Amino acid sequence: MTPEDLLTVSECQEIDQLLLPAADRFAIRVAVYAQRYLRTKIEGKPLEDLTAAQVYELVAADPQLQAEEARQGGFITWYGQILISALKQLRQVAKREGVPIAELTIPQISRWFEQQCQARLRSSPPLP
Repeated sequence: MTPEDLLTVSECQEIDQLLLPAADRFAIRVAVYAQRYLRTKIEGKPLEDLTAAQVYELVAADPQLQAEEARQGGFITWYGQILISALKQLRQVAKREGVPIAELTIPQISRWFEQQCQARLRSSPPLP
């Protein structure tokens, strides 16, 4: 990851201010990191077209991640799974927003997670 992939302090604050469980705020961060990482790795190509195999290829070819794999076996597989999971969510957000994944903003991503959280709350049984 490069510094451009990371969230700024103001972006972190924007996410932290959301009235969401910590797990959902974390998932927003992961989705944004995934979007930024993949966007830099496949410049000019639509993220929507990426397959799971291509994500693993990108991760396996990343020298930084190869170094981490040498320290922690299985890291590349784990990181690839994180990216693929986030990409599935980003596809849903992009479809709902009508924009390419690469152009999604943090507010758009956050809104989708808020709606998912609200849907989970509506479908869960009431507490006794």
